[in-house]
Amino acid sequence: MIAAVVVIVVAAAAFLGYRTLHHRHELNPQNMEITKLTDSGKASQVAISPDGQYVVYVKREGELQSLWMRHVATKSDVQVLAPDQVGFSGLSFSPDGNYIYFVRSDKSTELYNYLYAMPVLGGTPRQLIRDIDTPVSFSPDGKQFAFMRGVPNTTAAELRIASADGTGDRLLVRLPATPFTIGMLGPSWSPDGKKIALSMLETGKQLRWVLNVIQVADGSVQPLYTATEFLGRPVWLSEGDSLLVPIGLGRQNRNQIWEISYPEGQRHRFTNDLSNYGGRLDLTRDRDTLVAVDQKQTSHIWIAPGGKPESASQITSGETLDRAVGPGPGNKLLIRSEDSDLVSINSDGSQRTTLVSEVRNYNSHSACGERYLLFDSYNGSESQLMRSDLDGSNMAKLADRVAESQCSPDGKWLVYRTNVHSVDKIFRLPVEGGTPTELATAAGGGDSLISPDAKFIAYTYEEGSPVPAVKVAIIPAEGGAPLHVFQTPAGFASLRWSPDGKALQYVLTRNGAGNIWEQSLSGGDSHQFTHFTSGLIFDFSWSRDGKPMLLSRGDRASDVVMMSKFR
Repeated sequence: MIAAVVVIVVAAAAFLGYRTLHHRHELNPQNMEITKLTDSGKASQVAISPDGQYVVYVKREGELQSLWMRHVATKSDVQVLAPDQVGFSGLSFSPDGNYIYFVRSDKSTELYNYLYAMPVLGGTPRQLIRDIDTPVSFSPDGKQFAFMRGVPNTTAAELRIASADGTGDRLLVRLPATPFTIGMLGPSWSPDGKKIALSMLETGKQLRWVLNVIQVADGSVQPLYTATEFLGRPVWLSEGDSLLVPIGLGRQNRNQIWEISYPEGQRHRFTNDLSNYGGRLDLTRDRDTLVAVDQKQTSHIWIAPGGKPESASQITSGETLDRAVGPGPGNKLLIRSEDSDLVSINSDGSQRTTLVSEVRNYNSHSACGERYLLFDSYNGSESQLMRSDLDGSNMAKLADRVAESQCSPDGKWLVYRTNVHSVDKIFRLPVEGGTPTELATAAGGGDSLISPDAKFIAYTYEEGSPVPAVKVAIIPAEGGAPLHVFQTPAGFASLRWSPDGKALQYVLTRNGAGNIWEQSLSGGDSHQFTHFTSGLIFDFSWSRDGKPMLLSRGDRASDVVMMSKFR
């Protein structure tokens, strides 16, 4: 009997010990403390040291980016990399906290990134990996790290593993994904070392965001959670039975943090405030302190009479984000508002009317004469080209898998860009529907624009390997060989035709201000067209008569925040 009692006591103790070690520690967001670590409004990337004493972050000042180290306890900052015209794509600390691993491009390779390691207090960076698109995540023993690499001219992304010194780079699994930075936020290695989690924009039969869990041993993939809205980079909690993930809130245009259980895939709210926590999180070694970047943006519509930017006046206001603008029917303007609503307003900002609401994840819109509206709309599985009456009624689908589109000035035909078997193609189609005509093949996504006289089409494409360059080609509206080809400058955006059709215009941000630049079709150097000294340009267009310039202008602010005491 004594022996039996001893066995029972030992068994009970063992069971209680197991339950204590493996009990899921519930999160307690009500007691969480949120501390703002920076107040410059210029932080864009962040990582926290394993012991939580330091935070490294990227500071953006116009087109220049520098690397800074913050000592959390003393609130002191030290610059560890001087400002340069390069883009960062990820930050990580080594498991021992002695090194910073950062991913960035250089001045000559905007679309090609390198991984560097550098002592935490500064020093000469050492290049470890060529061709990397995300921050790295270390294995629990610190001997390896995982990262992602987009495969150019395909719809695939690779999850790869390398030794901590960058050697032994090997493929673990290739996934059907959008091979651009926006669709790859970075992996997260689990505390037990057996799994790697990552979020990505998956392509294939349907377009969706997926949180995948990959087994390190054999590369097998388990979709844990899927969504039509944005999913950011996940981070594992210490027990390995749940992850924290930024998830988009649709038309609210902000990301909140959720807990997703493993292996159930059930989500629970972690934050519930008005912040926008960006796309990437980082945790300390004990998984008890979290850092993120809180992002804010303002964006309103401006009109410059006579095309004179110095006379531009703001016609919309408030907290609503009006991100894109173009000419509508009559004298009205068409606006993409909150990235989900198609809105019509008068040229003085009055009579604001929502034509089509909650058009999720759409990229382009245009008016087809005085009869139709044209826009792309994500239906939960793919993006479709839609046509409606001017009031948004009587919608009809014209094409599938459409990235962007534009209607001709006379409203009789349109061009659209789609992905066919991993290759972007540009098609022409009558606005009433029918059989599309292929005009060109263009790798890499981008713009396709009809000239004001409807005789030409300009489109962007990528060329070259392994470091692709972004170029602009101009072809006849009926298709054919390019008549002109131009190299684009680093950081260009929002390609448009000039009103007279003799030049192409685009947005460049220099010295912290967004301005429009112009490239003549006759050749020569481009020149600056507007001369704003502050603010950013998110989109621009011209009225149908080519006189008023239409602008979406505003600014961005982002700061590092730290969350603690949530366990």
